[in-house]
Amino acid sequence: MVPFVKTNALGNDFLLVKHTVVETSNLPKLATHMCDRQFGIGADGLITWESTGDEVQIRIFNMDGTEAECSGNGLRCVAAYLMNHDQVGVETIRITTVSGTYSIRKLEDRFETNMGKPGVLPMEIPFIGPEGLNRVVNHPIEVNGEQILITATSTGNPHCSLFVDSFEDETIAELGPKLETHRVFPNRTNVEFIRVLNRNEIEVVFWERGVGRTNSSGTGSCGATVASVLTDRTDRQVRVHTLGGTLEVHWELTDDLTLTGTATIVAEGHYLNF
Repeated sequence: MVPFVKTNALGNDFLLVKHTVVETSNLPKLATHMCDRQFGIGADGLITWESTGDEVQIRIFNMDGTEAECSGNGLRCVAAYLMNHDQVGVETIRITTVSGTYSIRKLEDRFETNMGKPGVLPMEIPFIGPEGLNRVVNHPIEVNGEQILITATSTGNPHCSLFVDSFEDETIAELGPKLETHRVFPNRTNVEFIRVLNRNEIEVVFWERGVGRTNSSGTGSCGATVASVLTDRTDRQVRVHTLGGTLEVHWELTDDLTLTGTATIVAEGHYLNF
């Protein structure tokens, strides 16, 4: 029996489980079982957590059992649970993942996260490109015999962004997995399909590594914003419209990314089939 909390950040849903409940070696298997939408509870990912005061350590597993370095929406979900249920009696907490430590501040019904500095060097993403490549901006890669221009970054995990005039479900379903597993991304990648609305607004559809198409993505929204700025399509403060709602991303002049959005608690219960 595994106690869990189901959380939601703009339709990107996560199951929270206290780290001490399950053996570490069983976490990938538990994630695939619990996240299954037909035979389990259903979620995009599983997050385990443990806290001491205002310091929280988490691990993030995709629904396919692979471990993710970071999740912007997942960070807010953990913060929402711990802050709203008085597990942590502060207005700001620090959450550590395998990619670093993030500061989350509660703003009434929203949460503001300092996502740190984006990685733009190929080795930071990581991205396998030609020798001498400094940034992966409007860079051509071959998919299905055609050249596609991508901009790749890291916002705690790898991202591949491309700009489109419209969202075609068939194109996203075909390109998403092929870009996710493309040979230039040795750790696979998340994918953002971006439609620019104006200098301060973009619309994004997400294909997430280890999950597939999702309603929203926090790190993906950050990656899409960085790509939009690097290609001079937007300013540095952007409203990102996703299928599940709107996130605000600010790429500050200090180079840090700030991500602001909502997160809610959906349910608590016990998973009995593990």
